[in-house]
Amino acid sequence: MGKIKNLLLKRGWSEDSIESLKVIQKRFFRINWLKTLYYNLKALPLRQAARIPIIIGYNVKIRKLGKINLSSLASPGLISIGVIKIDRWESNADKIIISNYGTIHIEGRVKIHPGVRLVVYPQAQLLMGNRVLLGSMTKLICCRSITLGSDIRISWNCQVFDSDFHFLSNKGKGKIYKRTLPVTIESNTFVGNNVTIGKGTHLAKGTVVSCCSKVVGDFSQGGEGQLLTGNPATCVGTGFEMTSGWFPEQEVEIARRIEDGN
Repeated sequence: MGKIKNLLLKRGWSEDSIESLKVIQKRFFRINWLKTLYYNLKALPLRQAARIPIIIGYNVKIRKLGKINLSSLASPGLISIGVIKIDRWESNADKIIISNYGTIHIEGRVKIHPGVRLVVYPQAQLLMGNRVLLGSMTKLICCRSITLGSDIRISWNCQVFDSDFHFLSNKGKGKIYKRTLPVTIESNTFVGNNVTIGKGTHLAKGTVVSCCSKVVGDFSQGGEGQLLTGNPATCVGTGFEMTSGWFPEQEVEIARRIEDGN
């Protein structure tokens, strides 16, 4: 693969495009090719669909794939839906359900693990940067606007909503609160398992959200590398950074340094 990789790099392929191609090579038989070809042709312009940027596994129900805009070069396997899983604790028996009645903008690689529920309402906009991961059994419901930057890792059993779905009123003050507010998660953010992110949330770059936290509010002014924890979540420190599964070689190097005592 080394010689092929060097050849592809010389021809203008990016590292991410090559990694996407590797996914197809390693998991060829996990891909439902009939569904993959059908939805590429249905959702994308022919010049992009011909590159097969969307690969789809077998236990995936697509109620509506809707409009998908790819801002980067459409490379094979760029968007993986139900093809990749963590073998030790995720199962392809958990069905992915996608209902996109709005628009999804994608700037690079996306991995959707088994059991994810992804809903985009009519006229709503879901924006995803490069290297966005939605973990197993996570629910992402976009009623108006959700923006996910690059290098976003959302772990399993999480919930990301930009709406309460109903109106909340304070009768004493005679106030009715907005039902829907945009959600923004800036780049290089890690969200631990069983986290709920509610409407109006804005997470700064490099945020780490501890598992089982409930996050609501604007944390964008608190600086990069915040560590959020609790219900409701609060910032308990800054300067943190979580390593990324998108770059496993970094974790190998850190593990080596720790074992060597450096």
